[in-house]
This record gives sequence, structure tokens and C-alpha cells, in this order.
Amino acid sequence: MAISNLKFGLAYTLCIQFVLQVDSFLDLGFEIGLDKSLVQIVTAGIAFLISMAILFGKDETTTSTVKAATSVPKKKKSSKQEGNNTSGEVDVVVVGCGIPKRGMGWYHLTQLLDMPKVNVRGVVEPFFMNSKLCPKQPTTFADLVSSLADDGVPCVDDVTKLPSFEGKTTICLIAGRTSDNPKLFKSCIDHGAKVIYLEKPGAPTVGELQAMSDYAKTKDVKVYLGYNKNVTPYVQKALKLSKTLDDAHITFCHNNSYSVNDLNECFSRNSEGMMKNMAIHELALLVTFFGVTTDTISELKINKNKLFTQKLTVWVPGTTVPNEKYISDFSRVGFKASTKSGKAVSVMADRCGGNVSFASVKDKKGMEIEKFEFPDAEAQKKLEDQCAADPDMMPYFFVQSDDYLTLKNLVVDAAISGADAQSVATIDIGVEALKLAEYCTEQLNLAFSA
Repeated sequence: MAISNLKFGLAYTLCIQFVLQVDSFLDLGFEIGLDKSLVQIVTAGIAFLISMAILFGKDETTTSTVKAATSVPKKKKSSKQEGNNTSGEVDVVVVGCGIPKRGMGWYHLTQLLDMPKVNVRGVVEPFFMNSKLCPKQPTTFADLVSSLADDGVPCVDDVTKLPSFEGKTTICLIAGRTSDNPKLFKSCIDHGAKVIYLEKPGAPTVGELQAMSDYAKTKDVKVYLGYNKNVTPYVQKALKLSKTLDDAHITFCHNNSYSVNDLNECFSRNSEGMMKNMAIHELALLVTFFGVTTDTISELKINKNKLFTQKLTVWVPGTTVPNEKYISDFSRVGFKASTKSGKAVSVMADRCGGNVSFASVKDKKGMEIEKFEFPDAEAQKKLEDQCAADPDMMPYFFVQSDDYLTLKNLVVDAAISGADAQSVATIDIGVEALKLAEYCTEQLNLAFSA
């Protein structure tokens, strides 16, 4: 109202001033023959129109203010950070993300973000999100954190900084450093996780993994380990064929594509050793499908030819003279395990063997009946193209992508239904596999101690 009155006053004043100014101008004298009264009438009309425009014209300032007050702001993610897909049937938290294109947790995260039944509720990264341990985040990781925040997924350094998991079934996928896993595992359970997907081998020692299993059972928490070879097609095909033969023998060969110059970084990052890190997948197969355990094994026959088994000592990255450090591990291993009941199965693993792994089935005379390779020729060509297009990506992410997705889907579906996940290794199998890994490491070191 006050604004309207002010506008009326201004309009009236303008009208009077305009007329008076014209009248004064005319009093000075027109010598062109115009009638003064006519000019005054026209001038008054013009002044009237101007004053009416001011009085009743649209107030842009007022209009824009109203629009700003009544318009609906762009919807933002809830301050509670509810995740990337709140319509998902189960919440998942990734614990131990690592660097993009290098960390196993990161690759799991990329798949989980695209799974329609999953709502990624948060990411826990104990190292890169801790400013004391990591004062300056790598650019690739900082970009990941920013991108996740835009999708409503918070990144923190400790699971306790996320809202409690109580009230909804939550899966914690733990892919941290093996030495950190026991602590991360307990924190997730204490925070309310009902299902744990634990990356192999789960813990540095049998004792720690057994304690984790016992604790989970007291809290009624289901725990699975990410042994993808349990579901990979080439293994299943070899097992199926072997059942059709008398006294068939299977050799599982697991290859990675590290170069020799990369082994110092590989050994340091996977300091739990070859058997607990790489060959643990094959040991889980031995436990699951052949009944090989430390209680049932009768002989571990090691192939000491350096083409099959080789132990190396390499320099630890980041250390320099005079405080250089070194680490020893096996770059490749080859052995046959026999049980007291007469079963036998062979394992080969090579850090620098390339991208192709296989399962070879032989008859009782030692003749190879068939070799099942993974990836096969067609998939290998696709892999080469993928690696060429993205050389920074760890090749085994491409190789094992389908297996990782299959395992996660099995665990997610089981969590939703409340049933046990089928074909997925339980923590009890993980304990037996880890026992076998420690036994094999001891025997390998004894064989190469001289």
C-alpha cells in the first residue's frame, strides 16, 4: 500500500511539473502562430498518460521477488545422504574402496551403483579419507568422492560416521587391506550390518578369521567370501567333464598379467603372500569341491622347476639407500595335492603368466581330454581391446567382471529373501582355505630354504 501511494504521488508531481514547464516555455513567446491553449491541452494529455503508466504499470522488482518466493527450488539430495537409489531393496556400504581402476573395492562399487536392487548407502575408505594418513588425496580419488556426493553417497573414513544400519537389512562389502579387515569387520557388525561380503582371504591369519566367524555367529550375521572361481564357467565345465571320467585329474592354472618390473609393487601391496592372495582362489576350490583340508591332505608335491615355482626377493617401493627394504614371495607356484581318501588335484599360479587362466582335465593315463580357457579366444580379443582403450585399468577387472557381478547378485538376492546364498563360499570355507594357504606356504618355504 505504501508503495502504491508513493507511486501516485510521484505520478502527480511529474504531471504538474511537466505542465508548468511547458507553460513557462510558451510564456517566453511563440512566434510560429501556435495557439497556446491547444499546446497546453496536448501537453497535459501527454503528462497524464505518463503518470498513468507509472501508477498502474507492472512493478518488475515486486514481480521478480514474488517469483523467487513462490518458485520450487531444484530438488537436492537429502542432507541425510540416503544413497544413490533409495528405491533399491537392500542397502550396501562399500568398505575399503581404494584408488579408481586399481582397487578391488572401487570395481565392486562401480558395479553396485548400476544394480537396480541395490542402494549404495555409503563408502568407507580408511586411508584416503583420513587426512592424517593421507594429507593430499590423489586427484582420481578426490574426483570420485565429489561424483559420489552428487549422487547422495557419502564417503567417510570410518563406518561409525554413517547413520546406523539398524532397521533395514544392510550388506557391508569389505575390500580393505587384509591386515585391516578384522577391525573393519567388527565395526560393520557393531554398526548393524546383517550380511558381510568379505574379500578374500578375509584376514591375515587363521586365528583372526576364525574369531571373526565366531563373532558373526553370536550376532546372527551371515558372512560370504568373494571367491569368484566358485561360479566361473570354465571351472564349472571342467568339474562337469571330470565327473564323466574314471580317475580324472584336474589342473587349475591361475594367471595374472604383471610384468617382472611390477612385482615389487605387487609383493608389497599384497604382503599376505602368493598363497593367501592369488592362489587362495584355487585353494577355495580344493576345499569346496575336492575336500582338501589340512586334516585330509596326505601329500603336497611341489614342482621345484623354476618354470613352475619361483621365489624372488625384490626391493620395496619407496625405500632408498641406506634404509632400503626387501620383500620375498613366490612369483609362481606349481603343486599337486593328494588326500587320504585318494583324491588328487593340481594347482598352478603365475603372477606374470598373462591374462588367460584355464582348467585342464586329464584321464587316468595322463592324457588331456580338454582344456577350458578363460577368457576364450573371442573374449580374449575383447579383453585386448578393452585394455588398449583403458590401459590404466587392472586387466583382471575386465577378465573377472562377470564373475564379480554374479557373486554380488547371489548375495544381494539372498539378503533380500533372507535365505542363504547358493554357490557362494561361506566364512567357514574361507577358514579352511586360509588354513590350507598357511600350510602350503610353510611347505613351499621349506622346499626353497636350502
